Amino acid sequence: MGNRMFGCCDEGLNIKHQELNVNPLTSRQGLNTSQFSSEILSSFMRESCEFKMTDLGQRRLALSALKDFKTLKLRIVNSGMLDKDKILNIRPSGLEQSKRRADDGYVFFGCKKKLRNVIVNDFVVPLRDPELNETHRGKHFVIYYRIDKNSYWIRDLCVGFGVFVRLDYTLLLKDSMLFNIGESFLVVHFKNTQNFSEISIRVFGAGVSGESKTFNSMQDENILIGRNAASHIKISDQMLSKVQCTIFYTCTSGWMLVDGDLNNNRCSTNGTWMYLNEDFEIYNGMIFKTNQSLFEAKIE
Repeated sequence: MGNRMFGCCDEGLNIKHQELNVNPLTSRQGLNTSQFSSEILSSFMRESCEFKMTDLGQRRLALSALKDFKTLKLRIVNSGMLDKDKILNIRPSGLEQSKRRADDGYVFFGCKKKLRNVIVNDFVVPLRDPELNETHRGKHFVIYYRIDKNSYWIRDLCVGFGVFVRLDYTLLLKDSMLFNIGESFLVVHFKNTQNFSEISIRVFGAGVSGESKTFNSMQDENILIGRNAASHIKISDQMLSKVQCTIFYTCTSGWMLVDGDLNNNRCSTNGTWMYLNEDFEIYNGMIFKTNQSLFEAKIE
């Protein structure tokens, strides 16, 4: 999912998580609007649907033999349906007190515990709407332990509501990445030029239906995205900061994205969120959201 580089504005990151808006449009309902063509959707969800578990017998043996490992603690920071500040303890073998009782090192999340009367999810992130709970049964995303890396990883599984990580570092962009900002979504594409020197940015939501702008690396300025009239991409969305995020080009690395106004070293209020359609290593202090629930990761 790109490389973690350096923080954008450390002081700005001190914002209280409780003040962050957990936008309901981060549900798959939001992603499935008519604003997105099936071609665009498939580019994000194809790889997520290919998640495969390794030989579980061998994996359980390896997990049981571990002597030195860390515990992942997920705190529910904010949620419409879950108890605030509840802690989920995840060990290499899985979620503590999980009723799935698989001890396979995978922790599955979804809005319903069972699918066809079989427990498939270790933890339930329910919706307010019972009908949507029924419609989106299944495994929404997974957190799992990688024995070779001695670390925990997360990935969306293409069912339900999408899982997004809040960017608190400068991100090296890759083609076809998807981002959620306020009530809008951004899709980035590299033009087929030498060194991918041109980037196309498409915007969906908040009254915009797939409009695209192309920028060249030769432009001697940062690309500003936000609700400010002076932004290179202006989005009329009151949930956005004046400058929500900044995209820029470096000759050594390529196209980069950072939350907030890089020119003035100021982070956005509600954050810039990256869709996790690839395996992503969980780091200490990481914030992620799914549907209307916000989680903070601590590794101890």
